[in-house]
Amino acid sequence: MNSQVDVERAQDLDRRIRAYEELESRADWPGALSAGDFIALTLLTLVMVAGAYFLGGHP
Repeated sequence: MNSQVDVERAQDLDRRIRAYEELESRADWPGALSAGDFIALTLLTLVMVAGAYFLGGHP
């Protein structure tokens, strides 16, 4: 009972799998966060929490 919808869905799934396998084989993912990005986010979070604390808020 392979309807046209099932065939199209299977083709789309195969296309997506191939796209992810291609991305996985590359060294760098587009849009991936680097170590510097994580450090910057951590520092930003600490600054925001400290700012809220010093301004009288309760984090």
